Amino acid sequence: MIPIKKIELAKAEIKSKCKVCKDKPRAECYGCIRWEGFINRMAAAEIPIDYWFRSMKNFYGHDGLKIPTLKLIENIDETYSSGYTLYIAGERGRGKTMASCAILKEAILKDYSAFYITLSDLVTRVTTYNPIFKIEAKSMDFLVIDEIDNRFFPTENSMELYGSQLENVLRGRMQNRLPTIMCSNAVDIGLVFGGQFKKSFQSLWAQFVKTISVGGPDARKGEEKLNGKS
Repeated sequence: MIPIKKIELAKAEIKSKCKVCKDKPRAECYGCIRWEGFINRMAAAEIPIDYWFRSMKNFYGHDGLKIPTLKLIENIDETYSSGYTLYIAGERGRGKTMASCAILKEAILKDYSAFYITLSDLVTRVTTYNPIFKIEAKSMDFLVIDEIDNRFFPTENSMELYGSQLENVLRGRMQNRLPTIMCSNAVDIGLVFGGQFKKSFQSLWAQFVKTISVGGPDARKGEEKLNGKS
């Protein structure tokens, strides 16, 4: 969940830069009102605040990720219609989360439902306090599942739990042609999930998944830090 105070601070920052609304108690111009609505929807989609005002147009990283992401954004209706699953794989700091959130933001602007979640949080919500979330995860227009990483399930039992829940959600979305973006450090998901799930995921991959392998420098270091604003 995004803290309410952070949401209000983001809205205040937008209004403070507006000549019309700057000294008003509430937003009055179309631009600020539209931004407030967009911020509300990004918060509802649980897109991390760090990516709210970043743009792929300012992305310095590898063109192997930037170019296909921009194409998906520019043709978001076609992206939804095709409904394929995108698997973005690469080491940490290569811009995977930024790219996936950029797609979600464009989907929101075009009035699609969208949601961002890590694999760990997805499994927690489905199996504990919010089992209804599984239905929502299967029916959301656009879904990002980030941090698909075997560091979260070091035991066979944990792998079975995470693997079964992820497979259930993915199968439902893939069969209904709903766009899903997954981010992982592993190029081959078989390196993340072994045993029975490896064969199952390989079957799904062959039918529905497109993979982007991301190289390039670490985005978190030096002058190349992802600080572009939209």
